[in-house]
Amino acid sequence: MCWLCDNPAATFDDYLEEVVRPVVDRYGFAVQATERDGTVIAYTVGLAEQGREELVVTGKPPDAAHDLLQAVLAGEEVPRAGQRCDLLVGTALWAFRVLRPEALAVAWRVHPGARALQLVWADTLGRWPWDVHRSRQRLLCDAAEARAA
Repeated sequence: MCWLCDNPAATFDDYLEEVVRPVVDRYGFAVQATERDGTVIAYTVGLAEQGREELVVTGKPPDAAHDLLQAVLAGEEVPRAGQRCDLLVGTALWAFRVLRPEALAVAWRVHPGARALQLVWADTLGRWPWDVHRSRQRLLCDAAEARAA
């Protein structure tokens, strides 16, 4: 169950101060996972405070999304919008600007005006969500821009 569900008297600000802020202070960022319409959306919180863009992954279980975000952040260079990134181990990625970063509620509350990049991943067969097949990913970026990449 979620922290707010387990603490019904708490507010969203309590969650930020008791859960999110200590993780951001210790590690430089936190990962927030949520589910919308059956799709897991995981995103960083705290990178915007460092002058960077928040990163988003959709369609992976929370632990796998966290690992993917960690792997990208551990790399020498985080991809920029419109850039492909092939991880040493794992999947290939494209980075695209998120159209509505305010939908990333926790990141937006911590840093209003934050910008975000979606890390779109290829499946094990090398197919992208814009290819003709079913994908677990939900695109939060401009689908036409992604298809053109």
